[in-house]
Amino acid sequence: MKNPPPLSPSPTEETDARAELTAAAAGLVPVLAGQAEEGERLRRVSDGAALALREAGMFRLGTPRAHGGYGAGVRTCMEVTAELARGDGSAAWIANIFTGGSLIASMTDDRARTEVWGKDRDAAVAASLTPSGTAVAGSTGDVVISGRWGWASGIDHARWVALAIAPQAADRAPLIALVPVEEIRVEDTWHVAGMAGTGSNTVVADRVHVPAHRTLDMGGVLAGAYATRHEGEPRIAVAAASMLALTVVAPMLGMARAALDLTLDTAARKPMSLTTYARLADSPSVQLAVADAASLIDTAHLHAYRAADDLDRAAAEQRQLTIAQRARVRMDTAVAATRSREAVDRLVSVSGAGAFARTNALQRIWRDLNTASRHGVVNPDLGREIYGRSLLGIAEQPTFII
Repeated sequence: MKNPPPLSPSPTEETDARAELTAAAAGLVPVLAGQAEEGERLRRVSDGAALALREAGMFRLGTPRAHGGYGAGVRTCMEVTAELARGDGSAAWIANIFTGGSLIASMTDDRARTEVWGKDRDAAVAASLTPSGTAVAGSTGDVVISGRWGWASGIDHARWVALAIAPQAADRAPLIALVPVEEIRVEDTWHVAGMAGTGSNTVVADRVHVPAHRTLDMGGVLAGAYATRHEGEPRIAVAAASMLALTVVAPMLGMARAALDLTLDTAARKPMSLTTYARLADSPSVQLAVADAASLIDTAHLHAYRAADDLDRAAAEQRQLTIAQRARVRMDTAVAATRSREAVDRLVSVSGAGAFARTNALQRIWRDLNTASRHGVVNPDLGREIYGRSLLGIAEQPTFII
């Protein structure tokens, strides 16, 4: 696909780009599936899989069009990432994280954006946006940051990382600093049962100098203060907190689809143990289970893509979503994650104990999805609380990620 021009895409251009990018992602599915076991062993996406993602343009989904990327909308990014996850959830996860990191980097000024993408349009931006560490003012208007940030997914394949710095005063918002990866240290702390291939290790900074033009006010990012900084880029006008939370479910959608495909294939040829059924598919209980699972997956997609369309529409119209609308996005996010997980739980039961053989990809999907769906931003009970408070007219919310 040729690089799109640095202009705001029309709806037709966005639709065409989505179709081409999704087709490219589909072409990577067998490659990623073949590398998934190696990625789990390494506890990071393999170099071969990362190279395939990069060469297919998956690292520049969120790169601004002005810098040779796609500047893709939320719906496009989610559909593409979900397709990647049919091959490997961890590979799709880091592609999604890089897209979110690029959204943050896109909000910086021209000088910072040129530093990030001027020489490499595929430069990946990782992120750790739980405020931590400290920042002190430098002598030339810069800030000097120190601290530790956990769960920096994809850090092994990133050129830059966006780090949220805890506020140093009660009346100050957290700061986001954009830092070259060579200026930080990575600690190997990612030892987990699921999503092992994401390489979500800990980033450590020790008195790293960050120029002012590579910093953003996190409150401003969440409030849309940078929405009009770059003309013709509706993507940076999206509600950042809503987008960053919602897109986390995209890999889960793809993993659930992959689990359904694997189960349907198994059911067509495997007998049901200790019964007269020559195939699982002949059993009414299996027929009901796969129907339920497929419907749960459909429900997840409908909620996720409704929310994505809400975000894209608001960005195109250069308006911010209301608190009530953002609360519904959080609810849609929670529903999509939960239904995906419920679907895979049912599918694992269809396949029986054989699903847990190390050679069976279904057990990895089950572990990965059960881990991913418990990420803090998709917490279903918190999502329900946020939405319920909004419906009842309660202004106070328990989190700023809305």
